[in-house]
Amino acid sequence: MSVLLLPNEVLSMTAQAARRLVDAGDGDCALLYLALLQAGSNPDQAATQLGWDPGRMSAAFARLTAMGLAQGSCPGVSPAPQAAPVQDDRPPEYTRGDIADALEREQSFYGLSREMERLLGRVFSDTDLKSLYTIYDYLALPVEVIFMLAGYVVRASRRQKGDASPLPRMTEVKREAFRWKRLGITTVERAEEYLRDQESIDQREWGVLSAVGVTQKRPAIDKEREYIHRWVQWGFSDEMIHLAYERTIFRKGQMNWPYVNKILESWKKSGYTTPQQVEQERGGQTRKAQPQTQGARPQENYQPSASRIQQQADWLDQFLQEQEKGGN
Repeated sequence: MSVLLLPNEVLSMTAQAARRLVDAGDGDCALLYLALLQAGSNPDQAATQLGWDPGRMSAAFARLTAMGLAQGSCPGVSPAPQAAPVQDDRPPEYTRGDIADALEREQSFYGLSREMERLLGRVFSDTDLKSLYTIYDYLALPVEVIFMLAGYVVRASRRQKGDASPLPRMTEVKREAFRWKRLGITTVERAEEYLRDQESIDQREWGVLSAVGVTQKRPAIDKEREYIHRWVQWGFSDEMIHLAYERTIFRKGQMNWPYVNKILESWKKSGYTTPQQVEQERGGQTRKAQPQTQGARPQENYQPSASRIQQQADWLDQFLQEQEKGGN
């Protein structure tokens, strides 16, 4: 009878850690390492779960520390013990033998490599396999997350370069994998959430680019997508982004992404969601909101006078300067 395993009932370790434990042939070290994983790297909880005497616990912990799989002091020796499975800051230099051994012993890595070859349309070289094993072993991303990551890299490459462009290489996938790791995208749930965010940016991308004066359709570059993502999360419409763009052009004489971002950030803090709110508060007079025609372009809906734009731009510069002085 199969047993349903919930996400928080599954423990995982890197293949590197598993090899060290197997090579050591030390049952106590393996049990202690598993107990530390289950206890969330808390040595006191691990000691309680194992029920070992202090001598046995101390000896196993010392051997585990020597193997580089724990750090800190054993419970009962230090008043504030800390222990955790660790990995080096820099990825190891895997040899051809390491990769061959992994392909032979680790069925999940073997299957992953074959599927990744199909996804990227090439037979992997030694360098490709080392890049993949770095993601699998050093970064310890789950196989499902690696597939989602690779699919995202392929789609992003096609979006940037066109459908006829060559498929990305493993070096690009590895670079994105390190970025996902830094962002904490290490579970299927987090990956799904991230991909949903990226899809929302894809849907809004051209509308936002148009709102900031881009006339020839093209994909946004990475830095532009960061701003678009932020503005979408803040809940701004293309109309509000276009209004911030107009004020940027009036003040700067050209498009400036950071300046548009500062304008929108100030409006977000003030709770403004419509051009009428901006005009009423900053123009110094009440303006009754006009009904908007569905499908109309932002400049057709709302055209403030040049004097009001100047007045609002002066206020914005003063407001931003005060924010910077105040450390906000």
